[in-house]
Amino acid sequence: MRNALILLLLSFTVLTLQAQRPSDSTRTPKDREAMKAKMDLLHTAFLTEGLELTSSEAKLFWPIWEEGKEAINSTQDSIQSIQKVTKQEALTAIDSDQLLETYLELSMQKVELLNKELLDIAKILGSQRAMRIPSLEREFRL
Repeated sequence: MRNALILLLLSFTVLTLQAQRPSDSTRTPKDREAMKAKMDLLHTAFLTEGLELTSSEAKLFWPIWEEGKEAINSTQDSIQSIQKVTKQEALTAIDSDQLLETYLELSMQKVELLNKELLDIAKILGSQRAMRIPSLEREFRL
């Protein structure tokens, strides 16, 4: 009985060690690119299935989706650069005012881009399926 217990504990230890992933510092940029490509493919498949896209709808949907995401990501990068500047530097009141104004404009621009993208997609898929996109996005991230 004692030997069986030791063997069981030893097997769990070995399984636990094998299940651990290497730290991020050991991953190369090539590994990250491969993981991003894999996630993009999974995301595409998830949305295609979730929205029940036909091939003709997919041909119209994906260019709009990619164009919208590119514009949104560009705006988000600008927002993040403003946030980094405010963390790293002591700013004057004038600089802070200008950065705040730019930040607010970019935030509004991001919302407008999201709305435009959803409206363009609704023209293709209809409003009912277009409204599934926010919940599908949340579900995919989880």
